[in-house]
Amino acid sequence: MIVERMALYLGLTPQFISKFSRGASHAYKAYTIPKRNGKPRQIYHPSKQLKSMQRWLLAYVIEQLPVHSAAMAYRKTVSTFDNASAHAKSKFLLRMDCTDFFPSITETDLTNYIQSRPSLFAGWSAEDVDVFCKLVCRRSKLTIGAPTSPSISNVVCFDMDSAVADLCSKRSVTYTRYADDLFFSTNTPNVLRPLEAEIVTLLSELKLPGTLAINPAKTRHSSKRGARRVTGIVLGSDGQTYVGRPLKRNIRGMIHRIDSLDPAARATLAGLVAYVTGFDSDFLNSLITKYGHATMCKARLPS
Repeated sequence: MIVERMALYLGLTPQFISKFSRGASHAYKAYTIPKRNGKPRQIYHPSKQLKSMQRWLLAYVIEQLPVHSAAMAYRKTVSTFDNASAHAKSKFLLRMDCTDFFPSITETDLTNYIQSRPSLFAGWSAEDVDVFCKLVCRRSKLTIGAPTSPSISNVVCFDMDSAVADLCSKRSVTYTRYADDLFFSTNTPNVLRPLEAEIVTLLSELKLPGTLAINPAKTRHSSKRGARRVTGIVLGSDGQTYVGRPLKRNIRGMIHRIDSLDPAARATLAGLVAYVTGFDSDFLNSLITKYGHATMCKARLPS
């Protein structure tokens, strides 16, 4: 059913899509980008034809599936600011990171997800399931670079988010997840360290996704006595959110060389300033004071 719908929309035959899906893992171009630590990260960019199929599946299938409210990334109406704000008024913060997040979500996970929710996939045949999984996975795993991977990760992690949220609710802990980063906060001392071990155990016992694990090297505890950051946003001791210094430096640097920026870079700058001033209006005032209204208008920013 779903293959026929896609074929009709894209002007292809169901037979072509089915055959294409069996070799879809080879329809990627590999390249690398540096991680924050300088090490290379492998990215796989799908071919135009594969990407068109993935985008159709994203719009007409994946984005129609339920996502837990704790999931803050890859959602059109939720931002990093919303993620940080959920923890802003808490005294204690715990951040945990999942190892190899996208590749840890497998074709088996997708199949189990579909089979466990028959009402969401009514009318799907075994071939529909097989074609779907092969079109959104590379070598049976989600991959960085496919437009479908971010939203699928949220969908498949629904049970995990539900289990973690339930556990945290019993301990008066706020939980959010931004992609592979899990954040926990509370005003009660001596809660988050025991919770850390419970989360590791919970993830190891999950059936869906079945191989997700915590990277202990990236686990961080913090409190109001020190610096607390959530998805790049600083949580102040006054319970407010603030733009982090690295992002401010980046924005100031772009404004300083505004005359050398191409249109795409100027659009990026406009978006960055609009984003940060949405919750830190004092920063916009400081930019106007330093660079003047004329420069800010040149960058197509509000004055």
